[in-house]
Amino acid sequence: MIFTKTFKFRLRPNRKVKNLFAQFAGACRWVYNMALNQRNKLWEEENRSTTLFDQNNQLVLLKNEETTSWLKEIHSQVLQQALDDLNKAFDHFFRRVKNKEIPGYPHFRCRGEHGSFRYPQGVKVRKDCVWLPKIGWVRFRKSREMEGKIKQTIVIKEGKYWYVCFSCEIEKEGIEAKEEDVIGIDVGLEHFATIANDQEIEEVGSPCFFRGGLSKIRYLSRRVSKKQTRSRNRLKAKEKLNAEHAKIRNQRKDWLHKLSTHLVKSHDKIVVESLKVKELLEKAPKYLARAISDAGWREFLLMLKYKCEERGKKFLEAGDYFPSTKQCYKCKKINEMPLHIREYSCSCGYRIHRDHNAALNLKAVGTTV
Repeated sequence: MIFTKTFKFRLRPNRKVKNLFAQFAGACRWVYNMALNQRNKLWEEENRSTTLFDQNNQLVLLKNEETTSWLKEIHSQVLQQALDDLNKAFDHFFRRVKNKEIPGYPHFRCRGEHGSFRYPQGVKVRKDCVWLPKIGWVRFRKSREMEGKIKQTIVIKEGKYWYVCFSCEIEKEGIEAKEEDVIGIDVGLEHFATIANDQEIEEVGSPCFFRGGLSKIRYLSRRVSKKQTRSRNRLKAKEKLNAEHAKIRNQRKDWLHKLSTHLVKSHDKIVVESLKVKELLEKAPKYLARAISDAGWREFLLMLKYKCEERGKKFLEAGDYFPSTKQCYKCKKINEMPLHIREYSCSCGYRIHRDHNAALNLKAVGTTV
C-alpha cells in the first residue's frame, strides 16, 4: 500500500536566510500575479487565453530582460510552481463552472498573504538540516523521524515563523483490520464529540480556542483597519494579527491530533456521520457558523480517516441521508428533532440526550456493516 504523508517542522533560519525566504516567496507572488494579469488582458482584448507551456517559455525571456533580471536569483523550478498553481486555479474554476457550482475566479495575491514557495525536487535532508537549492543548509526542529521518499517540499510562513513541509511517499504492507472494538462518534457544539462504545457513552468537551482569543483578534483587527493602506505600519499590524490567528490554529490542530490519535489507537472501527461542513457554514447564521469553524469538525474527520488507513483500522461514514439524530435507537422509529430540543423522546418510552442517541445509532451501523 502506497500513501502520501506530510511531515512539518519549524525552521530555525538566521536573518540572512529569512530575507532569502521572503525574496523567494515575493518572487513567486510576483510571477503568479503577472501571469494572472496576462491571462486577464488576453481574454479582454483578444478573447483568448494562454497555456502553462507558453507562460513557462515567457518566464525564460523575462529573466533575460534588464528590468526583470532579478528573477535569475530565484530557483527556476520554484517560479514554475507558481505558474502551475495558477494553471490549477483556472482548471478548478472551469470545473466548477461546468458543474454549475459557485466558480470563484482566481484572484491576485497580496503581500503578507501566501508567503510560501515549493520545490518539486532537489531537496536533501541531513539530521536536523535541510538543503534548499539556491538558499543552502537551514536548520529545523526535528521533532520526529521522517519516513518514505520526499516527493516535494514547501517552505511556508505562518505567523512569525517559517516552516518546512516534506510531502513523502510511503510504502507499507497491508494490515488486516480487526473489528473487535467498534465506536460511534457524533460531533456537535454542546460537546465536541459524543463517543459510544460497548461499555459507556463518553462526552468530549470543546476547548473553543477561537472564542477564547476573540477579544484579542478584534483588538488587532481594529489596529489594522486604522493604519494607512499599504504602509509599513499596516504591514506590521497585519503580521501581529496573522501571528494570533496562527497561534489559535496551532492550538486547535494540536488538540485534534491528540484526540484523533488516541481514538485510532484505542479502537478497531470508527463510525462517523457524513457531514457537508461547507453547506452548513453557508446556511447557518453568523454565530453558529463561527462556532462550527472553531470546532474544526472537518479537520478532525480527515485526521481520523487517514490515521485509520495508516494503522489498518476501519473508518466508516454513515450515508448522507442516514437519520442518526432522528432515529430512535430502541425501536428505530423516525421522529422530528428541531435543534433547540436537546432530549430525545420517543413514543416507545425511550428518553436520552439527542447526541447520545445519535452516537449509539452510528455505533449500531458499525456492528451491522
